[in-house]
Amino acid sequence: MSNSTPPSPDVGTTVGFFSLATAGALVTVFVWGGTPIITKFGAISVDVLSLALLRTVVSLPLALLIIGAWRLSMPWRGTDKWMLLGVAIPGVIGFPVLFTLGVGQTTAGHAAVVTAATPIFVGLLETAISRQLPSLRWWAGVSIAFVGAVILIAEAVGLDSSDATWQGDLLAACGGFSAALSFVLSARLTPRYGSAAVTMWGVVIAALIQLPFVLVRMDGDAWAAVEPLGWLAIFYLSVGSTIVAYLTWIYALSRGGIRRMSVWQFALPVVGVGLAAIFLAEPMTPLLVAATVIILFGVGLVQRR
Repeated sequence: MSNSTPPSPDVGTTVGFFSLATAGALVTVFVWGGTPIITKFGAISVDVLSLALLRTVVSLPLALLIIGAWRLSMPWRGTDKWMLLGVAIPGVIGFPVLFTLGVGQTTAGHAAVVTAATPIFVGLLETAISRQLPSLRWWAGVSIAFVGAVILIAEAVGLDSSDATWQGDLLAACGGFSAALSFVLSARLTPRYGSAAVTMWGVVIAALIQLPFVLVRMDGDAWAAVEPLGWLAIFYLSVGSTIVAYLTWIYALSRGGIRRMSVWQFALPVVGVGLAAIFLAEPMTPLLVAATVIILFGVGLVQRR
């Protein structure tokens, strides 16, 4: 298996809109879009930082089972090992932990806007690595979708700065950058090892690193305090958000192009607001609907061939 650097995953990509890559991106958007509201339910009986750690650690047995059943080779040859660590540490560990810490020091609206910039980070990183500038249509679509995301977040959550801090905003931004870095690296490993191997081994490494911290934070009383809704949240975050969504996302990025598929992340707040309207009876205002249309128009502009 060659360790030569593969071409940029965006080069020569001919996957159409109605494709398995798009389907994988949509699965990820719907699963990750439900993560905030599920986390809110889980935080009733588990503190948020422990929940962020548990989402990876609890997925360890399933990841090992999949590795054994599918006989997935570990991407640990030459420079591939460093890229795998770049998938596991910044992505599977860095994003949820940094974002959680950031939310604790700033407002939810500020954190959401900063995280909405993740596709922009992806585009800039891909440009730096591949030395190929995105098209004008990509910039236009990303700009439109980002504006729509800011409008949606401002209407749904609010952008009040009275409780925001630059430290919290910076932590959230670092979380988004960490996620973007892992996306770019995973898309380069996938052509050689497959999305399943990259995802599962990334989860295993991240889980083993975080396991000691979980053992310290979660004593017997903490485990006993977890309510049924908390266990449901842990299951969703570990199996859904960490295993299924990350697997489909890496597949989508590697097959559909990093820049092109990454803009689907702008649809995450749309899913979150929709679920909040369904489960928390939060109102759907005309401005929210308009913001959703703007976001989808921007995403569609990038997807258009």
